[in-house]
Amino acid sequence: MDSAVVFPMALEIGAAALVTWLTWRAAIGSLPRNSLAGVRTSVTMSSEAAWRIGHRAALRPTIISGLLVTAWCAISIGVPALRTPAAVLVAAGLLVGGALLSVPAAHRAVRRALPEAGGDGSHTYGSPATPPPVSNRRDPDDAGTVE
Repeated sequence: MDSAVVFPMALEIGAAALVTWLTWRAAIGSLPRNSLAGVRTSVTMSSEAAWRIGHRAALRPTIISGLLVTAWCAISIGVPALRTPAAVLVAAGLLVGGALLSVPAAHRAVRRALPEAGGDGSHTYGSPATPPPVSNRRDPDDAGTVE
């Protein structure tokens, strides 16, 4: 049974590497919108800008889940007591969990950055997670309100 689990674990490591690589390529703009790979929702597919912004935000949870899957699989392969079908399911759950966390992260980033996606457009294109600047100057027309 031990050796029968090593191959699926190696496949999990390969899948984690592939998903991370594709997300990274989409985030930097070298993987254009397509119907095969990436976070393919109506929000991220709405424009090339939405595609890149969404994948930039999805990259962090994807990298984290990819590292967790790789570490778990490497440990499970190395420790004979962990070479069980349950360990393969844990690795698959980590990979799917990363994908499930990536989608809302992508949606939030696109909606914040692009007005046409329901956001206020206050975040810059290059950094969707950067909050808008806050000013401490008071507006003489609106007493008590901070910009």
